[in-house]
Amino acid sequence: YEIDTVILTRAKNKVLLTLTERKYRTEIIRLIDGKTAQAVNDELVELQKSYDFKSITPDNGHEFARLSEVVSCPVYYAHAYASFERGTNENHNRMIRRHLPKGTTKTTPEEVAAIEYWMNHYPRKMFNFKTPNQMLIESI
Repeated sequence: YEIDTVILTRAKNKVLLTLTERKYRTEIIRLIDGKTAQAVNDELVELQKSYDFKSITPDNGHEFARLSEVVSCPVYYAHAYASFERGTNENHNRMIRRHLPKGTTKTTPEEVAAIEYWMNHYPRKMFNFKTPNQMLIESI
């Protein structure tokens, strides 16, 4: 998985935690309390109950400094200023911005869940116009 945070406003506010699965391009989006290591770790503890992470690739942001404390999988940090090393996640963050442009002040978990559903059911040319959800189901 590639992991990142999407800041909605400059003010200390809620942020989006995004995780992108590399093989089938499925997206996990959660609204967390802030861009802190504690908020990210708390959410990852909850996500590990439902998802099996093989590895996690974050950028070098301070919110990911303590990932190894809560995850049992390997953590591979991307190089500084090399966002192309997590290109799928960056592309998905751009898709999120279609619905939540910079400066968005009010976002609900239901709205975030609807965006996650839309992204996981969006046909991809690389999958011969199947959705990430269809690809995941076919692999099982």
